[in-house]
Amino acid sequence: MRIQLLIILFLSTCVYAFGQSTQIEGSVKNTLGEPLIGVTVGIENSSTVTKTNKDGFYTIRAQKNANLSFSSVGYQSITVAISNRKTIDIILQEDTRKIDEVVVNVGYGTMKKSDLTGAVSSISSESIQQSVPTTIDQVFQGRIAGLQMSSNSGLPGGGSSIQIRGINSINSTNEPIYVVDGVIMSGQTGNNDVNALAGINPNDIESIEVLKDASASAIYGAQGANGVIIITMKKGKNARPIINFNTKYGLEELPKKIQMMNLREYAVHHNAFSDVLGYGHRTDFAHPEYLGEGTNWQDELYRVGNLQTYDIAVRGGNTISNYAVSAGYLNQDGMIYGSGFKRFTFRLNQETELRPWLKMGAVLNGNYTKQATAVSSWSVVGSSLLQTPSIPVRNADGTFGGPSSEYDANNLGFSNPLAIAQLNQRNRTQFGGRGNFYLEFKPTTWMNFRSELTGEGNTNNYQQFLPAYAFGASIKSNAETRHEKSFNTFWSLKNLVNFNKDFGKKHKTTLMLGHEVIATRYEFLMGERQYGSSELPSLDAGDAEYDSNAGNSNETKRVSFLARGTYNYDDRYLFTATFRRDGSHNFARGHRWGNFPSAALAWRVSQERFFSPLKNTIDDLKFRVSYGAVGNANVDAFAYQAILANTLTNNWGVGYSTSNIPNENITWETTRSWNVGFDLSFLKRRVELVFDAYNKITDDLLLRLSLPSFTGTRGNTPGSAAPPYYNIGAIQNKGIEFSLNTHNIKKPDFNWRSGLVFTLNRNKVTRMNTTTATIQQIDYSNGTNIITQTMQGQPISQFYGYKQVGRINTAGDYLKDNGDGTSTVITATFKNRIGDIVNNEGLATSTYVGDILYADLNQDGIINDADMTLIGSPLPKFTFGFNNTFNYKNFDLTVFLNGSFGHKIFNILRTSLDNPRTYSNVRKDVANYAKIGYHDGNAENTNVWNAYVLPGSDPELGRISVRDAQNSIFSDRFVEDGTFLRVQNIALGYRFPTKFLSRYNINNIRVYSNLQNVFIFTKYKGYTPEVGSSSGQSMLRYGVDGGFVPSPRTYTLGLDITF
Repeated sequence: MRIQLLIILFLSTCVYAFGQSTQIEGSVKNTLGEPLIGVTVGIENSSTVTKTNKDGFYTIRAQKNANLSFSSVGYQSITVAISNRKTIDIILQEDTRKIDEVVVNVGYGTMKKSDLTGAVSSISSESIQQSVPTTIDQVFQGRIAGLQMSSNSGLPGGGSSIQIRGINSINSTNEPIYVVDGVIMSGQTGNNDVNALAGINPNDIESIEVLKDASASAIYGAQGANGVIIITMKKGKNARPIINFNTKYGLEELPKKIQMMNLREYAVHHNAFSDVLGYGHRTDFAHPEYLGEGTNWQDELYRVGNLQTYDIAVRGGNTISNYAVSAGYLNQDGMIYGSGFKRFTFRLNQETELRPWLKMGAVLNGNYTKQATAVSSWSVVGSSLLQTPSIPVRNADGTFGGPSSEYDANNLGFSNPLAIAQLNQRNRTQFGGRGNFYLEFKPTTWMNFRSELTGEGNTNNYQQFLPAYAFGASIKSNAETRHEKSFNTFWSLKNLVNFNKDFGKKHKTTLMLGHEVIATRYEFLMGERQYGSSELPSLDAGDAEYDSNAGNSNETKRVSFLARGTYNYDDRYLFTATFRRDGSHNFARGHRWGNFPSAALAWRVSQERFFSPLKNTIDDLKFRVSYGAVGNANVDAFAYQAILANTLTNNWGVGYSTSNIPNENITWETTRSWNVGFDLSFLKRRVELVFDAYNKITDDLLLRLSLPSFTGTRGNTPGSAAPPYYNIGAIQNKGIEFSLNTHNIKKPDFNWRSGLVFTLNRNKVTRMNTTTATIQQIDYSNGTNIITQTMQGQPISQFYGYKQVGRINTAGDYLKDNGDGTSTVITATFKNRIGDIVNNEGLATSTYVGDILYADLNQDGIINDADMTLIGSPLPKFTFGFNNTFNYKNFDLTVFLNGSFGHKIFNILRTSLDNPRTYSNVRKDVANYAKIGYHDGNAENTNVWNAYVLPGSDPELGRISVRDAQNSIFSDRFVEDGTFLRVQNIALGYRFPTKFLSRYNINNIRVYSNLQNVFIFTKYKGYTPEVGSSSGQSMLRYGVDGGFVPSPRTYTLGLDITF
């Protein structure tokens, strides 16, 4: 009986306890709405745990007042209260701070982040998703320490300039290489209007790694001199098929307009201009007060553009095979009439385990892009500002308006900007395909062999048609067409052997040995014709008398041997060494092979026993030091040989001559880099700091020798030859950079994370062929004015011109008191005039009261080339990016700022827009030009003692002069401070509750809005202070704003659905 009572009591207790617990169920997904497999779900302070199944679902029995914890490798753990709920759905955020678990791509392999010894930075798919880019390079700016990105064109699909840790080369490209799924891309981003990365769909990207120091990039040898950007695309997973559909629609507009004179203001100014020059007033300007606004050419040329994208992806797999298939479409109409961009992408990724020891995979990519630019960016921007507001867009009969021969003879070149944009056709289409196939053989647990074959082909077609037109007196008599076709092929064969062997519990080693062969071929054809009519734009219909044809082809081959070894002792002492040997046919025998070694050491202090007392505060501390060498073979193919070229073709036959002077002794440019840094995380990884300091020297720069013109090496004269290449220079880049990530608030319903990146780089040319040698860049729009000078001891591409020291407001400003009762002329006469001003009768014909005063640096009383000096650098003193992400329940908000400090910009357009002595339109501020008054109105006005500048004018502006007063020569007056702080991106999203979506078998729905290029704080007077290179990849014209199309402000709404 006693036993029965005990049994009854025990059962009653169990029933009571069971009654207090309840069954909890739910799902666990990532931020993309994909179910997470194998997530550990446990009851806090209990041994009861379970895991999510292949669909991301779980069930567990727990007390109603208990807490559930969710954890998975690579994701932030979370604990939530049950609070009488029966369904709890969880979304886990990626945790980039779990350093011991995160794996990064380091080129030809992967490595745990905790084992890294070099300088490597990462961008996650979450950051890409937040920024909503159309091309992937838009993600880089301000998010990677040490990387500087500037837009070369705001046209759809336009290019950009990207440098990692400064400028390494003068003549060669400074762009990093891009490696997509292990394959080096055959193009760059730097061309003004064309971006090679435009063919990559950002939605297909899983992660991006940037290899910055030579120890990290040396594995790519000669191709890694400027850094390496590794792009890893999304793959299939061991899970049921996931279908993701993403679409967005956006509007784009010009973010800033330059305040130009309207018709009424222009008429007043034109009348004053005519009075000074002694001309009569235009009859239509007789009463400016009755005139209206006239034509605002910026309003006419720029429109509200739009973009729309549609992307679909299917990913899935099982324990044997996985797959990922995706397709995307982008259609963008730019904010300038006639500009647009279309992109189609397709991608297939499949991997199959044929046997436990044999794996096979294939990746197929296809993309098609079509870019319409209508007009070159600088010409359309300049014309829309310089054309006068008196010219109508259209005449009364509906035809396009244009300048009149009576009033606008000096503005015929600006024509009708809108008409030109709508009628001109400049279309570039590109079709590319790439196949990547590999076999991976794993005979043992510690060794595998991988062989990978890649083939790629790209076809580019460019068609330009410029019709004949007559817009008023602006007449173009002949139509023109130009067709270009180019074809690129690329193939590579890569064989890698990997060894991964542990010896005991403390010694971990890896070794990779590899061999790679790369071959490329390029073919180009071009034809041009003129027509008497615009009705037949076909190339074969043109006038053969005005034809022009060209074509060329080249092939390159490279053979490489590579190796990388790592040693890890007890997760405390880490060592990495790499070696690559590259061979290039760009050099003569004896110079073709380059050897590029690197070594790096790291010490994880936080793993030492003596560090144990600090572990409650500091989670991880690692010191790193590295050295490496990489090369550059970017020189004209076969520059070491004399190359024959067609010199002349006429009735007498065809002539040939050497097009270059060869030099058999040229060899590789070599960049040697030293790096020290540390990685620090504390407060349970809620604060993470990565700091690096580096010194990088590029030696043996490949430069063409500067020779005098009598040697026959200058100009385009038939028979002239290009000067020889020599290894005659060196450049140093040194700086510091850091990234700081913090998890400021971490609560179940609210999270706030911040990220700050900072970059400071100092560039200097340390050696030229002589200590006084210079490389000059002559500006095409300013005559023979030198705009940049590269010389020993200074940063590359410094602006070089005159220094403005004021304005001549009275005759006394001409004079320098010599202290002996005499005075010396010190104004910018640009002629050899010295002596007392009273005896200088010809002074008024050159410089007068109201003109700009320049510094006479050598104090010889003459302003000439000897007074030109360095007046600013286009390179920033430092750049930064600051990102904040807020999550509140199902809402997420991201605000991203970036900025640049201390760089200068040459604003070419201001030489015209700020010149009151011009027939074209000018900025509103020019109304405050230097107006001249006279002490005695009856006296001779050319007497400088009688003249003075009336008060109230802008001291930066000169007078209206009868003759050229040199007020618009290249000086620091037009070199502006480009410092800026920009609100780059604001993104707001909402994710629908999983409980609601599960009724309809939907994993995830997220709606979002995004605002890009929101606002910019700057003193720069142009459209944008973010100015790259107007000559594509050339750094000699970096920071020269000849009329860039700025990046648009974009408003986007999007929808992301996962089934």
